[in-house]
Amino acid sequence: MRRLLILTSIAVAAIAATAAAGVAQAPSWNSGYGWWPGGFGDRPVTTAAKGYPCSVTAYGPTFRFRHRNWMQFYGAGTSCVDGIGTKAVTVYLQVQGPHGKRWFTISSATATVGPLEGNPVRVKRTAPAYLGHAYRTLAVAKLIVPNGHAGCSLTDTCNESLTLTARSHGLAP
Repeated sequence: MRRLLILTSIAVAAIAATAAAGVAQAPSWNSGYGWWPGGFGDRPVTTAAKGYPCSVTAYGPTFRFRHRNWMQFYGAGTSCVDGIGTKAVTVYLQVQGPHGKRWFTISSATATVGPLEGNPVRVKRTAPAYLGHAYRTLAVAKLIVPNGHAGCSLTDTCNESLTLTARSHGLAP
C-alpha cells in the first residue's frame, strides 16, 4: 500500500509539473503560425470581446538574423464569427524604456488596415531590431458590429462600436 501511495504521489507531481510547464512557454524558434512567418518569438496573444464573438490578436515580435542584421516581424489580426461587421486593426511596435518601467511606441512602425468587411483583417510589418532592446506588439481593433436589439431600426441604433486590445510579451533579440 505504501508503494502505491508513493507511486501515485510521484505521478501526480509529474502531471502537475507538466501542466505548469504548458501554461507559461518560453520564447523559442517556431516555424510560424499559418500566415505568420517563423523565427524566434512567443506565440500570438489573442483577446476576445466580452459578450460578442470577435477577437484581436497581436503577433510577434518574431526575430530573424539576416545579412548581419536582426529583423523583427510584428503584426495584428482581427475577426468576428461569420465575418460580420466592419473591422479596422492598428499595430504598434513598442520598445521598452530605461529601467523597464514604460513602453514607448515607435511612431514610424505603426500601421492600420481597414475599415474592411469580412474575415480576417490583418497587417504584417518588419523593422530592424537592436540588441539590448526589448520589443512588444500592441494590436488595437475597432469594430462596428450589429447589436441585435429589436426595433433598433426605428432609432438608428442597430450598430455597436467595440475596441479590443491585445499586447504581446516583451522580448529582445
